[in-house]
Amino acid sequence: IESPFGPNITSLESLLTTILNVLLVIAVPIIVFFIIFAGFTYVTAQGNPEKIKTATRSLTYAIIGGVLILGGVAISEIIASVVESFRN
Repeated sequence: IESPFGPNITSLESLLTTILNVLLVIAVPIIVFFIIFAGFTYVTAQGNPEKIKTATRSLTYAIIGGVLILGGVAISEIIASVVESFRN
C-alpha cells in the first residue's frame, strides 16, 4: 500500500520528524515576533507598570515557548538517534 503522505514518509518516526519540522518553521517566526513585541512594549512603556508587566510576561512566555519547542525537537532527534543505533 502506498503511503498517502508521500514517498519521504515511510515510518512513524519520519512522520513525527516531519510534523516537528513544520511546527518549528511555523513557531520560530511567532517566537521572534513576540520577542520583538516585548521589546517594543518595554520601549514604549515610559515607566507605566502595567505595560512593563505586559512586556515582561510576553518576553517570558516567548522564551518559554521557544525553549519548549526547541527542546521537543532536540528530544525527538535524540530518540531518533538512539533508535537508529539499536537498528544497526
